[in-house]
Amino acid sequence: MRYYVGIDGGGTKTAFICYSEKNEKVCEFTLSSCHVLQVEENEAIQILVSGIEKICMQNNIDIDDEVYICAGLAGYGKNKEIREKIERICAKSFQGHAYIIKNDAEIALEGALNGKDGILLIAGTGSIALAKHNDEYDRCGGWGFQIGDEGSAYWIAKRLLQEYSMQCDGRKPQTALMSYLKEKCEIDDDYDMIAFISNVLENKRDKIANLAIYAYELAKENDAAAIVIYEEAAEHLYQMIHALESDFPENVLVSYAGGVWKAGHYILDPLNKLCDEKIKIIAPLHNPVYGAYLLARDAFKEK
Repeated sequence: MRYYVGIDGGGTKTAFICYSEKNEKVCEFTLSSCHVLQVEENEAIQILVSGIEKICMQNNIDIDDEVYICAGLAGYGKNKEIREKIERICAKSFQGHAYIIKNDAEIALEGALNGKDGILLIAGTGSIALAKHNDEYDRCGGWGFQIGDEGSAYWIAKRLLQEYSMQCDGRKPQTALMSYLKEKCEIDDDYDMIAFISNVLENKRDKIANLAIYAYELAKENDAAAIVIYEEAAEHLYQMIHALESDFPENVLVSYAGGVWKAGHYILDPLNKLCDEKIKIIAPLHNPVYGAYLLARDAFKEK
């Protein structure tokens, strides 16, 4: 029997899925993160080995069976040192099995569009767009929070804080945003926000990005400033689509992934308004780990 395994190794967890050659899902589960920037190399190997062993044990897979793996791992990009580290980890983890390595954006694109060509907008803590056309990949964004990441949760949170400071100064008209943030951050004086960001959130990117949820809560209360922030975020995300759509001579499918999209129509409505009839935005059809399975199946089905 032949089995295809998809792995999604992100910053919070490592997801595994396995299908038989009859396209039957035989198991799906998650383990802790194997992200190379968050765990030691030996720990990453242990997590990946444990996942494959669990799949084999649960399904009575033995030496006569064939296991083909696609590992979609965060960090597997243009940085040579990190790429080599991930390749070394996979070589030790998947001994005896055929495998391919992709980055987490590629498997997310594959899953979201069910293997079809198109563009995936990822707007989580950071932001990046990835396009696939005739098995060729192109990207836009992904410059990191110091340079870019426009439209991301971090960017939205930073815009929220900028709006707060402007409202405190009187540079912008006051909305519910100002008092709402003071209440949520448990501060009394306007300028206590500086210490809150520095001391409570420790100036950490992920902790600051978590403040983006407040933009959503304010937008639900029809706060004008929060709604404008989402419109600005949509404009930046559209620019990434526009930069990549030239790869597609005709219509292009666009889907999305990441926590920013939990804002629903507050981000999707302004984005749809910016897109012309060539662009069709759809909800993701499958999750990233399913996309990894599709890539494993397609890479090895002829072997």
